Amino acid sequence: MKLTDFLNFSGKIAVVTGAAMGIGQAIAIRLAEAGAHVIVTDYNEPAAQETAASIYESGGNAEAQYMDVSNAETVKSVIERIGYEHKRIDILVNNAAIYPMQPFLSIDDELWRKTLEVNVMGVARCIRATVPQMVKAGSGTIINLASINSYHPQRNLVHYDTSKGGVIMMTKTLALELSASNIRVNAVAPGGIQTPGAMAAAQAAMSSIEDSGSRINKQAFMERIPIRRMGQPDDIARAVLFLASPMADYITGEVLIVDGGFLLS
Repeated sequence: MKLTDFLNFSGKIAVVTGAAMGIGQAIAIRLAEAGAHVIVTDYNEPAAQETAASIYESGGNAEAQYMDVSNAETVKSVIERIGYEHKRIDILVNNAAIYPMQPFLSIDDELWRKTLEVNVMGVARCIRATVPQMVKAGSGTIINLASINSYHPQRNLVHYDTSKGGVIMMTKTLALELSASNIRVNAVAPGGIQTPGAMAAAQAAMSSIEDSGSRINKQAFMERIPIRRMGQPDDIARAVLFLASPMADYITGEVLIVDGGFLLS
């Protein structure tokens, strides 16, 4: 295989969750640029349509699908419809997640349930629905979005950090279980990435959390990053592209940390 062939995704069907904006959008754009037909799924259907249209206008192949990963029936029906229409699903990227910052004592059962429903069960549902399509195709690759918070806890995010820790163990366990079906399962753990969602969460925290010692200080955070910049969504998209490509054919059950070296500090 020539080097140029490693990033040729022509004929591949890729499903990306939470792909209307931010990291998911960047992943969808890069997969389409590499030749994949990308299904842009998101709870925000109008934004998903805009992303798919933008990819199409740039010469890529994409379509949008409404999908609420916290709803098992919706996930099942959407994935089955994609499999029926396209005859296969080759790549699944589980990016959809929520990031509601709250001090531990302010997190009620409902917020715990909502966070785990989206961030953990949403991933499990999408994989459960997609694996039969990959088995039928004879192969597949799954990339889950974890977080460096799985390794380095952050105040006011115990529910989120717990959920992302679960994603990492799910990744490793399923890599072991699904290897017999020629399905690779890996994860990417982003560090501080400048996305609309992250910025909104930070702003909400700044206005609602009284303990100033817990507030996010962007400058102090950046000073701890050896590369000396915040990450961009495309930094994560390129990591996902690598793991989804034949360049990573001998990699499964791994977590690729993309944090500019933050965890080294």
